[in-house]
Amino acid sequence: SSGINAEWPLRPGDKTVKLWDAETQELVTTFTLGKDVEHQQLGGLWAGDYLLSVAMSGNINYLDPNSGTITRTLKGHQKSIETMEVSGNKIVTASFEGRTTYWDSESGDAEYFTGAGHKNKVIDMKISNDTLITADIEQKVLRTSLSSSVMGDDTSTLPSQLSHIAAHADTGLEVYTCEKEILLFKNGAQISSTPVTYEPRGCAIAPSGTVLVVGAKEPKLYIYDIEGDTITQRQDLDLTAPLTEITFSPDGAWLGAGSTGRNPLLLNVTNSYKPTIHCWSAQSKLVSCHFSPDSRYLALGGVDSNIMVCDTTTPMDSPIKILRAHPLGTISRVRWLNNNTIVSTGSDMQVRQWTINA
Repeated sequence: SSGINAEWPLRPGDKTVKLWDAETQELVTTFTLGKDVEHQQLGGLWAGDYLLSVAMSGNINYLDPNSGTITRTLKGHQKSIETMEVSGNKIVTASFEGRTTYWDSESGDAEYFTGAGHKNKVIDMKISNDTLITADIEQKVLRTSLSSSVMGDDTSTLPSQLSHIAAHADTGLEVYTCEKEILLFKNGAQISSTPVTYEPRGCAIAPSGTVLVVGAKEPKLYIYDIEGDTITQRQDLDLTAPLTEITFSPDGAWLGAGSTGRNPLLLNVTNSYKPTIHCWSAQSKLVSCHFSPDSRYLALGGVDSNIMVCDTTTPMDSPIKILRAHPLGTISRVRWLNNNTIVSTGSDMQVRQWTINA
């Protein structure tokens, strides 16, 4: 299709692709893809006027045989995506082996974070203003400027295994639910540690910055007042199943949560955290949840690979369901990009966007 009668054997050992004239057996062009092991080339094919080659890193390179240049490189994850957040039109994801990636939601193009990043599974992440906060399975916390995308300059070490992170942009607070304790940080420095008798799960800070909620395996929900550098328990609620991810609505009126049961939790914050009766139900464990920017809709996703979109103004109506949103794996995170668009990630290594016409 390129007008060149040629074959192009790949040379993975030297990280090049070489284009040969089949008749004369002469070298036409050499494409050098890099110097590291991850740049070794594993395969390729013709696609229209371009050659496509796949690197050990998983990157797909578009090679122009006429100019001898790499015109485009497609990047992404090669392992299960464990966590995800959004900021403006930017989507940030992290996967099982520690690769952290940011995506342009309009073009779909992805770039990897550089620097001394994570070397293993990233458990959770949050974005606070321009700072990306990530924590991995080895209790390592990294704070990275989204503007620079260079990881490793600001680090902390947690004393035990992490469950979830909560962050509040206006106050600079960060909360880490660890084994038998809750850690409170401010502006990247630890200010307190509160021992607990239960096993913490998900957590969230209210938009006001003065209330912290923590789910427990028991199952219970604990509500704390944040006072300076301490947290004080105010209330606890008995639940029917342990919670997974917990989130407040942007206006602070609702508290939503996924659970290991099939039913999501919706509490009316303005009515003393009274449970709201609804008819929403999933087929299995709900892993992630997030409110739309206008606080009306709660999106949930989980093990059954479906996404539910629930309207808080009509809790007895059936939710909108996106069936088999990630048919090749379970859903790890759902986030609203705007009032009409949901972003989802999963163990199938995919980032997907959905338009909601509610």
